[in-house]
Amino acid sequence: MNRADAWSTRVAGMATIAAAGVAVIYIPQPVQPLVSAEFGVTGPLASAATIAVQLGYALGVVLLVSLGDRYSARRQVTIQLAATAAALMGAGIAPSYAVHVMLCLVAGATATVGQLLVSAALRLAPPTARARTAAVLLGSFIVGLFVVRTALGALAEVAGWRAALVMCGVVMLALVPLSLRVSPAESPENPPGYRAILATIPSVAARSSALRQMTAIHTLCFMAFIALWSTATLHAIEELGLGVSRAALVGLAGLCGGLVTIALASFHGRLGAPRSLALALAASLAGVGVIAAGPGSLPATACGLLLISAGMSSEQVTTQAVGLASVAPEQGGRANTVYMGSTFLGGSVASAAAVALYAPLGYQAVATLGVLLVVSAAGLALDAHRRGTLQASRR
Repeated sequence: MNRADAWSTRVAGMATIAAAGVAVIYIPQPVQPLVSAEFGVTGPLASAATIAVQLGYALGVVLLVSLGDRYSARRQVTIQLAATAAALMGAGIAPSYAVHVMLCLVAGATATVGQLLVSAALRLAPPTARARTAAVLLGSFIVGLFVVRTALGALAEVAGWRAALVMCGVVMLALVPLSLRVSPAESPENPPGYRAILATIPSVAARSSALRQMTAIHTLCFMAFIALWSTATLHAIEELGLGVSRAALVGLAGLCGGLVTIALASFHGRLGAPRSLALALAASLAGVGVIAAGPGSLPATACGLLLISAGMSSEQVTTQAVGLASVAPEQGGRANTVYMGSTFLGGSVASAAAVALYAPLGYQAVATLGVLLVVSAAGLALDAHRRGTLQASRR
């Protein structure tokens, strides 16, 4: 096996781990009705586990991903996989709802393995394989997300939510040997202390205009993506008239979006950063535009959700690679914390805005918000192109 094939095989292994990691933050959502029914929880409290796992992931992005500047990805990913497995199994056998929620918070925090792998892989990838590496890893995020969204609820109905969570934990534990084989083992030289890493995160962002530009572009696109998906099930049931089980199948559009990103991985490097980003933003804009123009059509909704999913993850291929390449390699973990921390903060705001818009105005209003967000991202991308930021990237 030549070096290129060996790297591709290694990336495939890392993509498997990354997909499983990001899937964790969506595990509580499909089993929420079963969990709340067993523990007798009603009202807003029933969503506590769903909120906790996402809050945990956001905390993990800030507190754990930055540690990639201190420890090897192999060591950190392996430990976090084992911790995630233990937390999921514990959540599955939790004696009370409070314990279940607490362990979901822990699972979310330690599930940030995909972010660690992206940063490490982009740092070590051969220049000719950097864009393809990013596309495969980031496409796997979308695949993992929507596999859980569409399949876990059905599994929980057959085996029970407790068995489903324990099985998820077993899967995470089974990935530990894979991590020991494929996760980058290189450790940073002369790493700073943990306090110094956290304290210097703002200065890393302040010194790199490219990182700030790419972070803003991706945050806006992710906000459009999450706004549409956070209300997609409500739209499918209330406005399209689908049953709960059929509404869940809308998630297949997102799954296909991730597969498209992976399938087109080799084209990102050939196109170059400016054209790759332009096409990704065009796909995102087409997606939100199709839904805004035909909100009462199931084909239009499915097509639009596929396009925004493929466009957002493909846009991330460029913006994350360019942003991380704009800082010193030993600061990659902190740069990724800035990039992903802004992403999840923006996603939280977009989710709240989408719910507030959907109630009085419907899905078309949410899609219109998506159009405004993607157009804003495109404006920032055009400015970055004029400034030469994309052309100056190390891709």
